[in-house]
Amino acid sequence: MAESLKNVYAEAVFELCTEQGIEAEACEELEAVGEIFEANEEFVKVLRSPLVGADEKKQLLESIFSGRVSDTVLDFLCLTAEKGRAGFVPQICREYKALYYKKQGILEVSVITAMPMSGELSEKLKQKLEKVLDKKVIMKQSVDKTLIGGIIVRYEGAELDSSVKGKLEKLKAQIDSTIA
Repeated sequence: MAESLKNVYAEAVFELCTEQGIEAEACEELEAVGEIFEANEEFVKVLRSPLVGADEKKQLLESIFSGRVSDTVLDFLCLTAEKGRAGFVPQICREYKALYYKKQGILEVSVITAMPMSGELSEKLKQKLEKVLDKKVIMKQSVDKTLIGGIIVRYEGAELDSSVKGKLEKLKAQIDSTIA
């Protein structure tokens, strides 16, 4: 149910924002809103509570988000609270972002290295990924010293592991299967 629920809400708000020509702004706003909802469990409990009236929930949301997000996004938040769906806001926001990225030909790529990459190397990798994947790439970089060296690239459920740690683990698995 949660899967179809997030899809229905995300598609509806995406369609509305597209009609209004604010899909890019709404994407940024919804990303921030989703993070706020994920980080504030007590806030979401209040919005989900049957003891708090719809008008009170709307006033609370307006006091927090009015002037900070578009009227469309604010109306969406009020609707989710009114319908008891505030707990799904982070998932709906992620689904909206996925819809927007798909429409724009954007791919979010996670890049993990043993040491931080220089700006030049990072830019070269981004250009190479854009060429190979034929999409605009947004790279999220992180460092994992346990990799020893090399790089791991993750996108759309795929993983390219050319780290030293990954190669050692594959070698160990081969040795174990040979011995067993």
